[in-house]
Amino acid sequence: MSISTKLAKLGYKFTKPRLQVLNYLEKEKSLISARNLHKKIKAIDRASVYRTLNLLEKEHLVNVEIIEKEKLYCLADHPHHHIICRKCGYAEEFDCDKNEFKKFYNFSNIHHQLTLTGICNKCNTITNE
Repeated sequence: MSISTKLAKLGYKFTKPRLQVLNYLEKEKSLISARNLHKKIKAIDRASVYRTLNLLEKEHLVNVEIIEKEKLYCLADHPHHHIICRKCGYAEEFDCDKNEFKKFYNFSNIHHQLTLTGICNKCNTITNE
């Protein structure tokens, strides 16, 4: 089910800012901060970008990674995480196996965050030269 369909089922309206944020996130499929998203979508104000991202986060429709105290967002169209280079910000996606959560019998509606960081091979090569 698409993110747009999920939002509609939750009863949210498709305002111009929401549509523009969703369209950008669907097209780019990469991590982006609210600040940088606002720079990319100049037609809407900063507050609308933040409100839309907060809504998507509240409804668990975006993954959020926190790097150096800044939130980075991408659509949660399938369960996944990222590993992010601490030097250049390069990120790679990897799948998350939510079946692991079945062993938590005393909990339901489980949501989680996992942020992995490292040094990518490109930065590591530059460092070692």
